[in-house]
Amino acid sequence: MNCVQLQSISINPVPIPSERNKPIESEVSRLVFLGFNFDNDFLNELPEELKKKCPDGKIKGIVTKFETVHYFLFHKYVIKAKGYCVK
Repeated sequence: MNCVQLQSISINPVPIPSERNKPIESEVSRLVFLGFNFDNDFLNELPEELKKKCPDGKIKGIVTKFETVHYFLFHKYVIKAKGYCVK
């Protein structure tokens, strides 16, 4: 049995663009044993993944979501980012 807990949602201060024909999203996660997490370096992958999906434009209207999935001895941090690639 597991449980998902929503930790936070954040919205980029730049408003959602009117041109929304190219949505992009990315997700990173980390499995943690007994709550021991020594760094958050895995988060550095998230902006890089978004940039790969929008190489010739600007990313606007980013919304991020941080979830924790609880297992018996483990939990997993899941961070998702969605936005729009604007030329």
